[in-house]
Amino acid sequence: MKLFKTDYWRSAILHAPFEQIIRQNSLDDIDVTFLPACGKEGFLADPFGIWQDDCLYVFAEFYDYNQGKGIIEVLIYDRHFTLQERRPVLSENWHLSYPQIFRYEGAVYMLPEAYKSGRLTLYKATSFPYEWEKVPTFDFPIGAIDATPLHHAGRWWLFWTPPTPKPARQSTLHIALAEELTGPWCDMGRFLIDRSGARPGGTPFIEGDDVVLPVQDCSETYGGGLRLLRINGFSKGRPSISGGDAIPLHVPEMKDYPDGIHTLSAAGDVTLADFKKIRRGLGSALINIRTKFLK
Repeated sequence: MKLFKTDYWRSAILHAPFEQIIRQNSLDDIDVTFLPACGKEGFLADPFGIWQDDCLYVFAEFYDYNQGKGIIEVLIYDRHFTLQERRPVLSENWHLSYPQIFRYEGAVYMLPEAYKSGRLTLYKATSFPYEWEKVPTFDFPIGAIDATPLHHAGRWWLFWTPPTPKPARQSTLHIALAEELTGPWCDMGRFLIDRSGARPGGTPFIEGDDVVLPVQDCSETYGGGLRLLRINGFSKGRPSISGGDAIPLHVPEMKDYPDGIHTLSAAGDVTLADFKKIRRGLGSALINIRTKFLK
């Protein structure tokens, strides 16, 4: 029964650059450093990272089973990938996840998923990495799921999944564009419907005239895998799928986390990802009941 199952995610540092993984379309023969396990408290998922002062700052969703929602934490690693610090940096009254981190014009921005707030909110670091403020001029009123920004071909593009209707959350990709990061944003409408490869799942990669977008394969289970979707036509302002269907990312057997992967993000000479195992049993049932009650 579904009631007796719950997803548990474990984030990790992959010791290979994003470009290498995209080109080989595989995680084979790549060393892995796992982020801390959270036991029965919750899990760390959706990792995104940025380097500064020779340290890797990993921002991730910490989902607290007791609270029934996520907050954003930062984990700071030195150049030897030894964890130096871990602490919360952003919390709201609603669930937060998928904290896209990027630099633009000398500032660091965070664009987390927060669809339960009814809108998408951009944050700017005022004291990196601990303090963030909302950017009031950012205007994207829809509560976009897993919104993924990209500055390319002289414009800003946003890949996102709509929160309604509910089936669209795992099967639909929209693209919006703007001349400036803050907007105004123009939704170009529904770009793709495909439960096996439409919902964004990480950092876009520019390869020649193509943009390679990691997308989630939810055909069998939420976050069951990742695919790489090639899109072109950005210079003409008319994105279109390049080369047919999204290609599955090959993930070698993960003994302890065999049930999925749903984020792949670039961080300099390393890549970040998260892996899933499905927990079964009465404990999982109680977690699900508590979570549904809190929601």
